Amino acid sequence: MKKYIYLAGPIAGCTENEATQWRDDVARALPHGIVGISPLRCEPLVEGMRYTEKGATEKMWSDPRAIATKNWLDTESCDLVLAYLPKEFNERRPSYGTTIEIGWAIGLRKPLIVVSDDEYLMEHPLIKHNASWRFDNLEDATEVIIGLFGDYVGPSVH
Repeated sequence: MKKYIYLAGPIAGCTENEATQWRDDVARALPHGIVGISPLRCEPLVEGMRYTEKGATEKMWSDPRAIATKNWLDTESCDLVLAYLPKEFNERRPSYGTTIEIGWAIGLRKPLIVVSDDEYLMEHPLIKHNASWRFDNLEDATEVIIGLFGDYVGPSVH
């Protein structure tokens, strides 16, 4: 049986590398049977553009209704939400979409890991109360994911 981890985090205002590199790194670190789901899996970015620029992605995927529908589907369908909110991106442009996804995860009673080096965010009462785990690095988050789901997906995953 596979387990699915929704990789929530900044997209708007990010370059392709900023939005995808951490997601790719986490997905590669997960063992067979634990799958990282990127909200960008069907939104290829036009080279040299940022996700908020007009024409940066195909209209079929960049329409607000399409984004909201896909992100809700991912949050509802996953086994855990990993929300990555680095301070550098928060200061440039807060990730409002990720905070909504965090709210969805809480409402759906999904396990939630929040990773950030932003003390202000991490000390917010709703994050402190509702996040199952709070870390300042993705490695610890990945270790928890493997610990939680390793036995579900097969032997010798740890």
